[in-house]
Amino acid sequence: MKKTITLFVIAAITSIPSFAQNTVGHINVDSLLVEMPDYKSVMTTLQADQAKFESEAKEMNAELEKGAQTLQANAGTWTELRQRQEQSRLQEAYNNIQEYMKGAQQQLQSKEIELITPVLEKLQNAIDEVAKSLNLAYVLDASQSKGIVIYSKGGVNLKSAVKNKLDF
Repeated sequence: MKKTITLFVIAAITSIPSFAQNTVGHINVDSLLVEMPDYKSVMTTLQADQAKFESEAKEMNAELEKGAQTLQANAGTWTELRQRQEQSRLQEAYNNIQEYMKGAQQQLQSKEIELITPVLEKLQNAIDEVAKSLNLAYVLDASQSKGIVIYSKGGVNLKSAVKNKLDF
Protein backbone atom coordinates (compact mmCIF):
# COMPACT_ATOMS: atom_id res chain seq x y z
CA MET A 1 0.00 0.00 0.00
CA LYS A 2 2.85 2.39 0.87
CA LYS A 3 4.54 1.55 -2.42
CA THR A 4 1.34 2.35 -4.33
CA ILE A 5 0.97 5.72 -2.59
CA THR A 6 4.65 6.49 -3.10
CA LEU A 7 4.40 5.64 -6.82
CA PHE A 8 1.27 7.77 -7.11
CA VAL A 9 3.00 10.76 -5.45
CA ILE A 10 6.09 10.38 -7.64
CA ALA A 11 3.92 10.15 -10.76
CA ALA A 12 1.98 13.24 -9.70
CA ILE A 13 5.12 15.23 -8.98
CA THR A 14 6.79 14.31 -12.26
CA SER A 15 3.69 15.21 -14.26
CA ILE A 16 3.43 18.71 -12.75
CA PRO A 17 6.04 20.30 -15.07
CA SER A 18 4.36 18.99 -18.22
CA PHE A 19 0.94 19.99 -16.92
CA ALA A 20 2.18 23.47 -16.04
CA GLN A 21 3.83 23.83 -19.44
CA ASN A 22 0.55 23.07 -21.21
CA THR A 23 -1.42 25.61 -19.21
CA VAL A 24 0.28 28.40 -21.13
CA GLY A 25 -0.55 29.17 -24.72
CA HIS A 26 0.73 31.82 -27.07
CA ILE A 27 -0.48 33.50 -30.22
CA ASN A 28 0.87 36.22 -32.46
CA VAL A 29 -2.19 38.46 -32.43
CA ASP A 30 -0.74 40.97 -34.91
CA SER A 31 -0.05 38.39 -37.62
CA LEU A 32 -3.44 36.75 -37.16
CA LEU A 33 -5.27 40.08 -37.16
CA VAL A 34 -3.85 41.14 -40.53
CA GLU A 35 -4.93 37.78 -42.01
CA MET A 36 -8.56 38.22 -40.91
CA PRO A 37 -10.94 39.04 -43.80
CA ASP A 38 -12.84 41.43 -41.51
CA TYR A 39 -9.65 43.36 -40.80
CA LYS A 40 -8.78 43.53 -44.50
CA SER A 41 -12.25 44.93 -45.20
CA VAL A 42 -11.83 47.60 -42.51
CA MET A 43 -8.44 48.62 -43.91
CA THR A 44 -9.85 48.86 -47.45
CA THR A 45 -12.66 51.13 -46.23
CA LEU A 46 -10.26 53.34 -44.28
CA GLN A 47 -7.83 53.61 -47.20
CA ALA A 48 -10.68 54.65 -49.52
CA ASP A 49 -11.80 57.33 -47.05
CA GLN A 50 -8.23 58.58 -46.67
CA ALA A 51 -7.85 58.79 -50.45
CA LYS A 52 -11.01 60.94 -50.64
CA PHE A 53 -9.69 63.32 -48.00
CA GLU A 54 -6.32 63.56 -49.74
CA SER A 55 -7.97 64.26 -53.08
CA GLU A 56 -10.06 67.06 -51.60
CA ALA A 57 -7.01 68.52 -49.86
CA LYS A 58 -5.11 68.51 -53.16
CA GLU A 59 -7.95 70.42 -54.80
CA MET A 60 -7.93 72.97 -51.99
CA ASN A 61 -4.14 73.34 -52.24
CA ALA A 62 -4.39 73.82 -56.00
CA GLU A 63 -6.89 76.65 -55.48
CA LEU A 64 -4.61 78.22 -52.89
CA GLU A 65 -1.63 77.98 -55.25
CA LYS A 66 -3.66 79.51 -58.07
CA GLY A 67 -4.60 82.43 -55.79
CA ALA A 68 -0.96 82.91 -54.80
CA GLN A 69 0.09 82.96 -58.45
CA THR A 70 -2.63 85.51 -59.25
CA LEU A 71 -1.44 87.72 -56.38
CA GLN A 72 2.15 87.50 -57.55
CA ALA A 73 1.24 88.18 -61.18
CA ASN A 74 -0.82 91.25 -60.29
CA ALA A 75 1.38 92.64 -57.53
CA GLY A 76 2.60 95.45 -59.76
CA THR A 77 -0.86 96.57 -60.86
CA TRP A 78 -2.93 96.11 -57.69
CA THR A 79 -3.09 98.68 -54.95
CA GLU A 80 -1.51 97.94 -51.60
CA LEU A 81 -4.98 97.58 -50.07
CA ARG A 82 -6.01 95.01 -52.69
CA GLN A 83 -2.78 93.08 -52.16
CA ARG A 84 -3.33 92.96 -48.37
CA GLN A 85 -6.91 91.79 -48.87
CA GLU A 86 -5.75 89.06 -51.23
CA GLN A 87 -2.99 88.02 -48.81
CA SER A 88 -5.54 87.90 -46.00
CA ARG A 89 -7.89 85.79 -48.14
CA LEU A 90 -5.04 83.41 -49.00
CA GLN A 91 -4.02 83.13 -45.33
CA GLU A 92 -7.61 82.31 -44.41
CA ALA A 93 -7.75 79.68 -47.16
CA TYR A 94 -4.49 78.17 -45.86
CA ASN A 95 -5.89 78.07 -42.31
CA ASN A 96 -9.06 76.40 -43.62
CA ILE A 97 -6.99 73.72 -45.34
CA GLN A 98 -5.11 73.08 -42.09
CA GLU A 99 -8.39 72.78 -40.17
CA TYR A 100 -9.76 70.48 -42.84
CA MET A 101 -6.74 68.18 -42.59
CA LYS A 102 -6.95 68.11 -38.80
CA GLY A 103 -10.67 67.29 -38.94
CA ALA A 104 -10.09 64.62 -41.58
CA GLN A 105 -7.45 62.96 -39.40
CA GLN A 106 -9.78 62.97 -36.39
CA GLN A 107 -12.62 61.58 -38.46
CA LEU A 108 -10.41 58.78 -39.81
CA GLN A 109 -9.24 57.89 -36.30
CA SER A 110 -12.82 57.78 -35.00
CA LYS A 111 -13.94 55.62 -37.91
CA GLU A 112 -10.99 53.28 -37.41
CA ILE A 113 -11.92 52.77 -33.78
CA GLU A 114 -15.57 52.25 -34.70
CA LEU A 115 -14.77 49.68 -37.40
CA ILE A 116 -11.86 47.84 -35.77
CA THR A 117 -13.43 47.35 -32.32
CA PRO A 118 -15.84 44.58 -33.42
CA VAL A 119 -13.01 42.83 -35.27
CA LEU A 120 -10.81 42.88 -32.18
CA GLU A 121 -13.69 41.66 -30.03
CA LYS A 122 -14.34 38.81 -32.46
CA LEU A 123 -10.68 37.82 -32.34
CA GLN A 124 -10.58 38.02 -28.53
CA ASN A 125 -13.72 35.89 -28.22
CA ALA A 126 -12.21 33.23 -30.51
CA ILE A 127 -8.98 33.22 -28.47
CA ASP A 128 -11.00 32.92 -25.25
CA GLU A 129 -13.01 29.99 -26.61
CA VAL A 130 -9.94 28.13 -27.87
CA ALA A 131 -8.08 28.73 -24.61
CA LYS A 132 -11.04 27.41 -22.60
CA SER A 133 -11.38 24.37 -24.83
CA LEU A 134 -7.68 23.58 -24.27
CA ASN A 135 -7.89 24.28 -20.52
CA LEU A 136 -5.20 26.94 -20.70
CA ALA A 137 -4.61 29.17 -17.71
CA TYR A 138 -2.72 31.85 -19.64
CA VAL A 139 -2.41 33.01 -23.22
CA LEU A 140 0.49 35.28 -24.10
CA ASP A 141 0.61 37.61 -27.08
CA ALA A 142 3.72 36.71 -29.06
CA SER A 143 3.49 39.70 -31.43
CA GLN A 144 6.81 41.45 -31.99
CA SER A 145 5.21 44.86 -31.61
CA LYS A 146 4.10 43.99 -28.09
CA GLY A 147 7.32 42.36 -26.92
CA ILE A 148 5.53 40.27 -24.32
CA VAL A 149 6.96 36.88 -25.28
CA ILE A 150 10.70 36.96 -25.69
CA TYR A 151 11.22 33.21 -25.73
CA SER A 152 8.82 30.46 -26.67
CA LYS A 153 9.61 26.80 -26.49
CA GLY A 154 6.69 24.62 -25.73
CA GLY A 155 3.32 25.81 -24.66
CA VAL A 156 0.43 25.74 -27.09
CA ASN A 157 0.35 27.92 -30.20
CA LEU A 158 -3.29 28.86 -30.70
CA LYS A 159 -3.04 30.45 -34.14
CA SER A 160 -4.40 27.58 -36.25
CA ALA A 161 -7.14 26.75 -33.75
CA VAL A 162 -8.25 30.40 -33.60
CA LYS A 163 -8.19 30.65 -37.41
CA ASN A 164 -10.45 27.59 -37.53
CA LYS A 165 -12.73 29.15 -34.95
CA LEU A 166 -12.95 32.30 -37.08
CA ASP A 167 -13.62 30.18 -40.21
CA PHE A 168 -10.74 31.37 -42.39
